[in-house]
Amino acid sequence: MSEVNREELRQMLLSLREEVLKRIEEEVGTKLKEDPRFTTLSTMDVGDLSQFDLDSDINYSLLQGQLERLKNIEEALRKLEEGTYGYCEECGEPISIKRLKVLPFARYCVRCQEKIEKLSKQKMKLLYRFEELEEEEEEFS
Repeated sequence: MSEVNREELRQMLLSLREEVLKRIEEEVGTKLKEDPRFTTLSTMDVGDLSQFDLDSDINYSLLQGQLERLKNIEEALRKLEEGTYGYCEECGEPISIKRLKVLPFARYCVRCQEKIEKLSKQKMKLLYRFEELEEEEEEFS
């Protein structure tokens, strides 16, 4: 990866991180700033946030998604600094620059991502079938 591409992707990641932090702060409000126990958003999860006595309604599934995205961005920035950024975590091959420009915190190349998604779908199908079999078993009991 060229130095120009590395710097462009680093800037994209930093911009995305700021965007995600802004969304989290908007969702949670000023409570985060007021509580010194939580100084690093990237290490928080929904369980940590549930400790707050929040007056407003918070969409926890949206918040969890944003926190997960933030962790992925932070991990990509760490890898960038270490020199391991841009390599597929599954096969070790370089992730295409085109893919990284679309999803700068991508962890897998397209081929491996497709395999993972296919396996995930198969797992879900098996899970649903298992649940159906359990329901049928209960009907006969």
